[in-house]
Amino acid sequence: MPLDRRLKRLWTYDDLLEMPDDGNHYEIIAGDLIQLHVEGELRRWTCADLLAAPDDGKRWEIIDGHRIELTTPDLGHATVVSNLLSQLLPLRRAHGLKVFTAPLLVFLSEDTMMQPDIACLLPDSLARLTRDGIDGAPDLMVEVISLGMRSHDIYAKREIYRSYGINEYWIVDPVARSVDVQTLREAHYREKGFSGDDTLASPLLPCADLPLAAIFADLDGIED
Repeated sequence: MPLDRRLKRLWTYDDLLEMPDDGNHYEIIAGDLIQLHVEGELRRWTCADLLAAPDDGKRWEIIDGHRIELTTPDLGHATVVSNLLSQLLPLRRAHGLKVFTAPLLVFLSEDTMMQPDIACLLPDSLARLTRDGIDGAPDLMVEVISLGMRSHDIYAKREIYRSYGINEYWIVDPVARSVDVQTLREAHYREKGFSGDDTLASPLLPCADLPLAAIFADLDGIED
């Protein structure tokens, strides 16, 4: 029976070998099935390659040399990002937190570049701010799950962020109206979920007070 990519959560290379050949090229990254973009031949990308390439109007990430096209966020996604910014910006003024939002490039290595929805740096962060983006690991990365990128946001990015020592990763789900806070402890993420009438609590930002009602405000006013 053909594998159903919509239902498969964590892929293995055995799964990939059993897939019918559909003419595309795939890679397994952190349990996520990633379709590779091939231009003439299969190649490995570096961050420098992508910066030097002509602007094609698309949004790309590079994970371990593989270029991955990101989907275009919808209005619900943009609403949640805006709400999060309004909650985080007071911390910038009161506690010296640096807050950045997409479009934003974060360079984690020569061949890994991410585009988070929000990245935050504490005052003692070792990451460098450059004209092209953030060079090094931010203290906090926030991803609002996008349509068509759910597995990528939840599984692939979590593993990448863990492996590069990002202290905290928030996975924000506009459909479930929930937030999973992943906090790095002894090289592994410890997860705590928030939903309903909860107020998000962050070990990294103990001064934060983020009611989920404020994070997901105004979503009901958006028509399907």
